[in-house]
Amino acid sequence: MRVCGVELTGNEAVIAIMQYKDGLYDVPPVRTTKLTLHDPINTEPLKKFQFDFAQLMKDYQIDKVIIRQRPLKGKFAGNTLSFKIEATLQLMQGIEVLVITPEYIKQGLKQAQNSPTAVELGLKKFQEQAMLTAFGYLEHKVD
Repeated sequence: MRVCGVELTGNEAVIAIMQYKDGLYDVPPVRTTKLTLHDPINTEPLKKFQFDFAQLMKDYQIDKVIIRQRPLKGKFAGNTLSFKIEATLQLMQGIEVLVITPEYIKQGLKQAQNSPTAVELGLKKFQEQAMLTAFGYLEHKVD
């Protein structure tokens, strides 16, 4: 199973692709680490963002997109733009998109024999939460 973990921050979708195959985890090299929505007001940039994201998922044969849920209110609440990006991703045709809670991710990480860091896997430090989202989800599915 190949999944794409997504962390939404501001106007960006930070991604990390991870695969579980034959009892091993694999993090393939990807041509981009994040996608940015430059104009959140108009329809065409939203459609282009959605198209570019969907094309990336198709190119890397992603089975599921896993988005890390953000709080709706409070000090650490996600901003409105990130929720607009989330909706854009959820409305993509042809790919399953799930939003999972940080608690669900933590449970998956607790089950893991080893908890790698993004840098250990050859990713950038800012991809850490996206990678943990994918890893936590896959840990639940492996059992």
